[in-house]
Amino acid sequence: MGSREKAKELLEASQAHQHYSTIVEYALTYFIAQAEKEGSPIAEELKRIRERYRDQFDKALEVTVEVYAEIFSDQEMDELKVLQTNPAMEKLRGLTSEIFNRVLERQKLAAG
Repeated sequence: MGSREKAKELLEASQAHQHYSTIVEYALTYFIAQAEKEGSPIAEELKRIRERYRDQFDKALEVTVEVYAEIFSDQEMDELKVLQTNPAMEKLRGLTSEIFNRVLERQKLAAG
């Protein structure tokens, strides 16, 4: 069992919270656009969900710290932190929004 401090350090280094938040935001944006395009009433509910999920997502960060501390030792979290600070991983995280934009754009093209 690891410490909460090491878990927080790892999550900060990995930028997991920001990364997953971006993924959720882009996914919701895509599904809202699809629902609006189809004239589906679910679009409005998805917009409300998008506004509310951020608070819940912020609360999930503290739970994530607890789970990491339960699963990984401090040594393992130190090793994972090294992996997360690898320049290729940092580049990948930095390009998340661009990757999602390209995927969504190609998905739109494929859907016609």
